[in-house]
Amino acid sequence: MKAKGSGDLVKKGKGKRVGRPEKSVSSEQKKIALRAAYLGMPEDRVAVLCGFSCGNPAGWGQYLIRHPDFKRELESARVTGEVEMQGRVLDAGNGWQGSAWLLERTRGYVARASLEHTGKGGKELSVSGNLLGAFGGQK
Repeated sequence: MKAKGSGDLVKKGKGKRVGRPEKSVSSEQKKIALRAAYLGMPEDRVAVLCGFSCGNPAGWGQYLIRHPDFKRELESARVTGEVEMQGRVLDAGNGWQGSAWLLERTRGYVARASLEHTGKGGKELSVSGNLLGAFGGQK
């Protein structure tokens, strides 16, 4: 028998469990969730589609741990959708913008900006180290 609040249900008597019953997700909810994952919907929103409160990410996480097959289906749907969307960007035809956008967001390619400012009357502008670091300057 586990201590109260340990997260496990306490057995009493003839195998009966005491505690909140496990949340169930209908086959229709699963179908919608798989479509949403395929389309790239964030995981917390997929959880809401399955009936989990957006304020209870631990409940969703526990559900996925107890249902690894469904978790794998969601991951597969997400990756399959991602492949299709990336293909659409690359198949868009003329121009380099789609490929550049894809590289920025999926592979960490980011344009480096440099800032040049002067203070009042053209004098040197003093910028704190933290702020300068945020804009790619010295740290």
